[in-house]
Amino acid sequence: MLKKYIDKTNFLYLYKEYESAVSAIEDPNLNTADLLILDIEMPKLIGLDFMDNVDLKPKVIITSINCDYAVRAFDFDVVDFLAKPVSYSRFLQSVYGAQTRIDSEVSQLPASNHIYIRSNNGYTRVNFDEIIYVEAYADYMNIYTRKERFTALSTMKAIEERLPRDKFIRVHRSYLVHIDKIHRFEDNMIQLGKKIIPVSRSCRENLVKLLNFF
Repeated sequence: MLKKYIDKTNFLYLYKEYESAVSAIEDPNLNTADLLILDIEMPKLIGLDFMDNVDLKPKVIITSINCDYAVRAFDFDVVDFLAKPVSYSRFLQSVYGAQTRIDSEVSQLPASNHIYIRSNNGYTRVNFDEIIYVEAYADYMNIYTRKERFTALSTMKAIEERLPRDKFIRVHRSYLVHIDKIHRFEDNMIQLGKKIIPVSRSCRENLVKLLNFF
């Protein structure tokens, strides 16, 4: 049910799901996510004990059929507690609250116009305006500038949160593009120079809102 809710919500993307808290702990990329929706009753390790033993960076929404866990859950500064069964409207209220908290924290970070990307046993400074688009390839991200390509071991979410949201937009689960580099837009594709990039149905609405049509 929660997977269906995530799929129908434009600003959410399901990075991964776990069958147990133990399998989540074993994922080295767990903390690259923005939001973790965590059940209480799980095999081997319950959700609250999981939070007590892991230094979590994502915001957390707790869900359970047992409301007795709610008070203890908020001791961990979770965003919300969703009592099962969860309606879509209640789910939206919860994830919008998470997005508001994330946006608030990002706005308090020092302003920057660049990132450093590992290359040739060191780090190269790349200004945001130099980046044309980012492409996901397996567990790696290819970051394209006009002059060169950088490859980083990361997730799309981790890259996305490091780039300014007023300059970059996700147009597909595998592509993040610099808005000012878009030369042409059609129904299901955009053109950046000679590069053609697909636009998914879930991302198209946000793209249309940002582009200055005449």
